[in-house]
Amino acid sequence: MQLSKVEVRETLDASLTENADGFHQLKQYILIKEIGKGAFGKVHLAQDENTNIRYAVKEFSKSKLRKKDKANLFKLGPRGRGRGRRGPEAPSPLTSESSPLDLIRGEVAILKKLHHPNIVKLYEVLDVSAEDSMYMVFEYCEKGVLMPVSLTEKYENVFSDAECRDVFQQMILGIEYLHEHDIIHRDIKPDNLLRSGDGTVKIVDFGVSEMFNKKGDDLTKKSAGSPAFMAPELCRHDHGEVSGRATDVWSMGVTLYCIRYGTLPYVSESILEMHRVIREEDYQIPNEETEDPLFVALIRKLLEKDPAKRITIEQLRTDPWVTNNNREPLISKDENTANAVTEVTEEDLRSAVQKISSLATVVCPSS
Repeated sequence: MQLSKVEVRETLDASLTENADGFHQLKQYILIKEIGKGAFGKVHLAQDENTNIRYAVKEFSKSKLRKKDKANLFKLGPRGRGRGRRGPEAPSPLTSESSPLDLIRGEVAILKKLHHPNIVKLYEVLDVSAEDSMYMVFEYCEKGVLMPVSLTEKYENVFSDAECRDVFQQMILGIEYLHEHDIIHRDIKPDNLLRSGDGTVKIVDFGVSEMFNKKGDDLTKKSAGSPAFMAPELCRHDHGEVSGRATDVWSMGVTLYCIRYGTLPYVSESILEMHRVIREEDYQIPNEETEDPLFVALIRKLLEKDPAKRITIEQLRTDPWVTNNNREPLISKDENTANAVTEVTEEDLRSAVQKISSLATVVCPSS
């Protein structure tokens, strides 16, 4: 699957202006409307004034990032952030306790390395030095998130068997590409899967992802991701090292369950209770007596509490439900993982956005 690679551009002295039609404009990007909002900023639908191509532009508030970063440092105390399990000799840049600035650095550094049809493409990073905002320009996925997920309400417009298979096959290909290049996503869920106009599934949000220095190594001590999608082995305060690949597969299983049934397999009102339920209780498969037994068998293999017994990405390739009894096989692993990913180094993190390390000084302390 050879695709032409596009370098991520960096503009460190961008300015936000207002055009003749009254829209805000960032370089050639006309910000048409707000299409999302997060903890540190907004997401805008934008259009390139030269090509008319539409993009999703993620805006971050530097003052909010700075305040959160200072709060994190206060919580961590004078010892600062740890190096993780590898120690000083072989640090993994994305395994330390992450501040908001670290998360953005890490996401930019990883996205610069990735090139796959099922992973969202980052085109440009812009810093408006005179303002409170910095921006990341992504490809625009017209159909939005795969499915809204609620702890309290069932989503009625669930996916058909064929739609579930199509989405899940694309998830497998995207995650296989990441895992083959020693990247663990750590937050797979419907909210982090977007669909483009032609239905292509795009994996997004690499803020808590982890890239490992040693080929084949995926052991991590870090707990990250959304509680309802976390694997049982992560739902312990003293879980020690766990396989990151196996935890991603569990999250894929929860996601498949969601898009099939419109609800979560495990639900609780508190995070601690959610962790207990995931560790200790079983889930129910709606209408199991009439459900496709191949699908039920796959869910059981994905949501296996023992990570050593959980199905692997390699095994998913030949699963009878996934392949529709070999009538819809996946492309070969070699073809899927052909576009190499180079290691994210400490230097990559430092230069991911060259001015990001000085964001705290850009905004006045009283803001």
